[in-house]
Amino acid sequence: MLAGLDRLAGWLAWPAVVAGRFGGWLYPVLALVIVFDVVGRKFFDTGSTKLQDLEWHLHGAALMLAFGFCYLRDAHVRVDLLRERLPDRTKIALELAGVVLFICPYMLLLTDMGVDFAWRAYVRGEGSLGGTGLPLRWIIKAFLPLGFALTMLAALSVGLRCIGLLLGGGRSDAAFPLALDPTQGQETQGDERAGFSRR
Repeated sequence: MLAGLDRLAGWLAWPAVVAGRFGGWLYPVLALVIVFDVVGRKFFDTGSTKLQDLEWHLHGAALMLAFGFCYLRDAHVRVDLLRERLPDRTKIALELAGVVLFICPYMLLLTDMGVDFAWRAYVRGEGSLGGTGLPLRWIIKAFLPLGFALTMLAALSVGLRCIGLLLGGGRSDAAFPLALDPTQGQETQGDERAGFSRR
């Protein structure tokens, strides 16, 4: 049963991992666009609203693609004063409760609203408000529901790993399959660090 949970958790995490790594490659592209835009405006008087739109489109796309990936790495912001003092099983149970009661319902709601948001932009033919920027605003708006859906898949993956850890034992950080190993500073599989069977 634990091996089946592990496999399913891996499949659910896979889209967020791929999207997050792709989103990471958008940042060098964004940097080049910004440099080209700034140098052009400063020295050649070639400022462009389209380039400025492209900058925030790239930034928004990279950000939305990275949310699920960050959750899998346990790299999201936590505002919890008591959690670090709790036993591992309690941490795992709290993480599972957060996934079931908060993350998944909220991401499902945001995905539904984001699909409607992008669809209305497509139907209306929305473009840049100034008229001189990029057309097809629905493309960037579609990254909202995509990012929320990827985050929900990542949360389901972590939730399944939490169930496996509650059934089979292990440290709480093993729920996050891409978390950095604090002793090595390298990405490791959570189950390799803390007792979650891969058999």
